[in-house]
Amino acid sequence: MARRFRIKLAGICLGIVGFVSSTVSASNEPAADGQIVAQPFIEQVLDKASTADAMRTAFTLQANGNINALESHIRQLPPLTREATLYRLLSSPLRLDNEKWREYLVTLSQQQPHFLLRHQQDGYWVTTPAFHYAAAARKQLNRYRQQQLTQELGMLLSYRQLVMAEWIDPDQPDYRQRRDALVTMIADYDADGLAYLADQYLNDPTLMWMPDNAILAALAQATERSALYERLWRRGTDQYSLAALHALRERGTDPFALRQMMAAADNPSLRGPAIRQLANLSPLPAPVADFLLTQLSLRQGKEVAQLLVEAGKGDWLSGLQDQLGPLGQQHIASALPSR
Repeated sequence: MARRFRIKLAGICLGIVGFVSSTVSASNEPAADGQIVAQPFIEQVLDKASTADAMRTAFTLQANGNINALESHIRQLPPLTREATLYRLLSSPLRLDNEKWREYLVTLSQQQPHFLLRHQQDGYWVTTPAFHYAAAARKQLNRYRQQQLTQELGMLLSYRQLVMAEWIDPDQPDYRQRRDALVTMIADYDADGLAYLADQYLNDPTLMWMPDNAILAALAQATERSALYERLWRRGTDQYSLAALHALRERGTDPFALRQMMAAADNPSLRGPAIRQLANLSPLPAPVADFLLTQLSLRQGKEVAQLLVEAGKGDWLSGLQDQLGPLGQQHIASALPSR
């Protein structure tokens, strides 16, 4: 009884009940759902020559398209070795043009891994699958779906038959996949094709209701059409419009980039990042200096003054006192002591 209590106490302290499970450690036999195992035990299984042999066989059978034999091979493996082998296999770039293999992927994607690993993350104990092969199978299926959509999209575009509002329906479950396929296509598309897409986006009012800015931002960056950027800055801010704004920063003092950064500042959600990017230019181009001077006289000028101080433009700011009215001078005075 005392020995059993000591073993249980050790398992609780380490947070790895599977480490002290004689059944799992000794034989790698089937366990109940949610069996917690320890990292040392996982590494012990992975270091076995039999595990390496099992993985090599699985890769060979999959590459040869012998999926029936692969399924049989996987079934006869010890449970933890099976999950480790599936995870290693499915985490690799595999050919997906075998229908039988895709059917097997669907089966695996619907399964629940049995073995769990408990570890610390950001100061908390978390429990995750030791080998999340089901999630890896879903990624493979998503990759295949993306390939199919890209092929379909390429054909529609080549014949100028793509109607974006129909092909990308935000209410459909595959909206993100279709969106991402189009964004990827835009990045590598020719000028005529981009013009076709840009005109369609600007002339179809239904596209204004897209749930995000991914396509619009990609088109704006690829075509450098001011009308697309203007529409982008008018829409709600998200990760895509922010990324487009940050990409302009990399172009330094390019006149088009400067105009777009100043235009982006009209969007309240983009105002801070846009002005920060402009304030950090050194030296300040004349159009930007004039723009910032005007911004200092606005009600929100205090933020502009503070961003200029943070960008090391305090001396330049001090020299503007005589060029501004009382409100602008007040904004500068409130920001300068923070240097």
